[in-house]
Amino acid sequence: KLSVLSMAAIVASKAAEEVDVRFVDQEKINEFGRLNNRLLEIRADVKQSKVDAEKLDDASAEMMMCSGDEGKVMLLIGESFVQVDEDFATEYCEKKLEVLQQRIESATAEENDIVKKQENLKKELYGRFGDSINLEN
Repeated sequence: KLSVLSMAAIVASKAAEEVDVRFVDQEKINEFGRLNNRLLEIRADVKQSKVDAEKLDDASAEMMMCSGDEGKVMLLIGESFVQVDEDFATEYCEKKLEVLQQRIESATAEENDIVKKQENLKKELYGRFGDSINLEN
């Protein structure tokens, strides 16, 4: 004979295995996946933007140390070097750095929003499926 606890454990394990995936649940799983992909893209963009910002900062520091050399600097624009005066190059670097900082800030804000949405989806999906679903990276 099976005890009441044994029968409850068997029923619980069968119930966990037999959770049907409804259309609404599948939509939430798909949304989580899309958010996760976007999150990976954002993190890669932020990482590259930080590297680019550091390079621009280093270039600005180099220009300051080399000032006085005829006042001309070779500036890389696209795939070509262009000779410009030091003031133009400094202003160019500052504007590019400002654009990168804004891009990093907006991407970080979007990243935070995505993480919040994912946390809510995790709560809902883990509440419904328990250990039957894995939403970790």
